[in-house]
Amino acid sequence: MSSAVDSMPDASRLYIGEGVTIKGEISVPDTLVVCGSVEGDVSVGNLVVGETGVIKGRIIVAQNAEISGKVFEKLDVKCLMILRSTSRVDGNVSYGMLQIEQGATIAGGISSSEYRPEQKPAKSEQPVRQEQKPLQSPLGNGARLGKQPDLSVSALDAATSPAQPPVR
Repeated sequence: MSSAVDSMPDASRLYIGEGVTIKGEISVPDTLVVCGSVEGDVSVGNLVVGETGVIKGRIIVAQNAEISGKVFEKLDVKCLMILRSTSRVDGNVSYGMLQIEQGATIAGGISSSEYRPEQKPAKSEQPVRQEQKPLQSPLGNGARLGKQPDLSVSALDAATSPAQPPVR
């Protein structure tokens, strides 16, 4: 009986092989790999569409997607979307981050969401900050500039000199 348990696939993943067609709604908590054909709405954690894979429907990917095949209708990837050179996407696409190889095709609307990866620089990489004073208008009339840029120490030193306008 232990051999049957050992041969069981991971229950939170789904692989749709070449030549296999599935019609209907699919929800996979982890990774969906499509080398066959899917027709219907898809909701997954991660998505991999192989070169022979085709998906027709509304697709929501909570994390990352790597597309080498074809996707039609709507594709919403919350984090990183990679479009390989063999990929073709027809429909509306939204993504957190995007990587496109030469040869990939997108036909339809494309938009970026506000995804920003949480990256904390190491202490040695953190720039030394000095107190920032409100930047004055180069016209000298006391008007403040709208948004203050995030300046490094060297640029900050040049920008706070009263004789020079801010460096951009």
